[in-house]
Amino acid sequence: MTENAPFLSDETNYTDFWLCSNLTQFKVMASKKLYDVFSDNFLTCHICLHEYEDPRVLPCYHTFCLACLAQHVAASGSGGNIKCPVCLQEAPVPPGGIEKLVRNFFLSKVKDFMLTTENKDKMCGNCDSQVAQFYCQDCRHFLCENCRQKQHDAIKILRGHKIISASDHDKQVQEEMDARLFCDKHKGQQLIFYCTDDDVVVCRDCILTKHNKHNCVDIADVAKIHKEKINSAFNHLSKNIALFEKAESEISKQQKYTTDVVNKTVTDIQQQEADIIKEVQRISAQLIAEAKDHAATHMKSLEAEKDRVQLQKVSIHSTCEFAKQLVQHGSHTEVMTHAKNIQARMKELNNVRPTVQVKTIEITFSKGKLPADFFGRVTMLEWIDEFESSMKNVWDISCSQSGTIYLVSVISCKLTAISPSHEVIFQVDVPSPRGVTVLSDDRLVVTCRDGCRVYSSSGKHVKTFGQGDMSYPQGVTLDNNGHILVCDMNNKCICGYDAVQYNLINKIGIPMCNNPRYIAVLPCRDTIVVSDSDGHCVYGVTPQGDVVFQYGTPGEEGSGDGYLNYPWGVCTDSVGHIFIADQWNHRVVVLTSDGQLLRYVVGPEQVSAPAGVAIDIKGQLVVGMYGGKVKTFRYVY
Repeated sequence: MTENAPFLSDETNYTDFWLCSNLTQFKVMASKKLYDVFSDNFLTCHICLHEYEDPRVLPCYHTFCLACLAQHVAASGSGGNIKCPVCLQEAPVPPGGIEKLVRNFFLSKVKDFMLTTENKDKMCGNCDSQVAQFYCQDCRHFLCENCRQKQHDAIKILRGHKIISASDHDKQVQEEMDARLFCDKHKGQQLIFYCTDDDVVVCRDCILTKHNKHNCVDIADVAKIHKEKINSAFNHLSKNIALFEKAESEISKQQKYTTDVVNKTVTDIQQQEADIIKEVQRISAQLIAEAKDHAATHMKSLEAEKDRVQLQKVSIHSTCEFAKQLVQHGSHTEVMTHAKNIQARMKELNNVRPTVQVKTIEITFSKGKLPADFFGRVTMLEWIDEFESSMKNVWDISCSQSGTIYLVSVISCKLTAISPSHEVIFQVDVPSPRGVTVLSDDRLVVTCRDGCRVYSSSGKHVKTFGQGDMSYPQGVTLDNNGHILVCDMNNKCICGYDAVQYNLINKIGIPMCNNPRYIAVLPCRDTIVVSDSDGHCVYGVTPQGDVVFQYGTPGEEGSGDGYLNYPWGVCTDSVGHIFIADQWNHRVVVLTSDGQLLRYVVGPEQVSAPAGVAIDIKGQLVVGMYGGKVKTFRYVY
């Protein structure tokens, strides 16, 4: 028989016998009201959501109707396995099929027992208003006299059902509960023994035949022992419920927090939408007004020109009309009186031509190009992990391809390697270690008081280089060519070394810095990112020392956009984001590859005095803090 699996074997498992024999303990609390409570949960199949019909127990000890299990297995197409619909645990179908699953006799008897106790509460299952006098064994319903005659027996197909009195039904159920289980192989023989060799309950005849050489004991004795064991295991296991309830509560809190966060984010987006619409409407109204003002000015000029032309036209017209009337109707005296003047006037007007200045204008709208993130962007930050390092203050942090995290601290004078499971792999003494980086083959470079030390991945000191080249080596990283770059704080320069012979290749001056500390290199270009702690700035410089960007206000600390407060560690990710440990603003600032503020990815709610930042093999942000705590975050842009 398979251990811990409630499948039927040739004999009945003793646990079912024990459950049935203890059913009478429920007598003291049985009533129809209690049955209704049980029926809502304890006696309800989780598949069909009705009361159990032929309940069967799975190895995970969840119970379902046999027919429901058969349909579930057929629908799932799992073949030889049964996946519990409640806990999703899989178990093999027992030999002989689903029908060989153990019957939950206990539940069946509890149901019948509760329905048959306390006659005063036992009502007709049809009308629910009259006391039941009969019980139909086929319908499995109690009936009053009226419902039996006028409804049940009136239906021709139901007339053949076996109906007994309610009192006889009570007696049958009581006898069934009080009776012991009988052996299905030896008729009339009670299962009163337990075979310790086969872990099955047997009858007297079973001992004489199949189990004659086995150790068989009285079932009452072994049941008592196992009751104590089960009770002890129950007491221990039930204590875990509180742990799961606590975990469930914590998840619920996280769900509520997530809901609150997304609601706030949605509100912020909607407010941004409203603000942008308002601003767009303001700008639109302004541009429309400007266009109309331009048109009005031009129209005023055209109107003045039009008036001038019209006046000239009126002068010509009136002169022509006077001349016409003079010729047609004037006397000789009148003609001669105006002859010279009218002719001179017409001659003058004949030389006048309408002069229309070409003032056609174009009033157009030039559409501006919107930045890709003009509206904003949604990002997600997920707190993945945290642990307390043995260091009081983390100065720098680096991650290897194998997932190991390396920490250094000037105060503790230690280099510590932490495994992905937060176990200390090694810890070695280093004189005032300030920076750490991992080479491609998992060698380590640690900057310290006596230069740059090279360690193996197991923590063995291999070599020291850089003595005499630098005054105060601090941050260290690799460039895109695999060269080692070291920031010399006192000399305000970056020294480059080859990673094989550790020979000095070049020096890059960074005179704009007050106290250059830590460095990182953008993966998509050769720009070196330098943190200037006392200058409250971060710079991007080329290998030639040219400054390509500056973030922060030199010499001025602050917490607003464009300000830093003693920036410390820096790092970059695979797509070119720049991460800055903005130490005393208690946040991590993210810049684009050209030094523009992208967002604050981590704030005072998550970190306190961040010092070291690194990107691990999974692309997650690892933050080391002065207090010695290390946290890992997953961020999505």
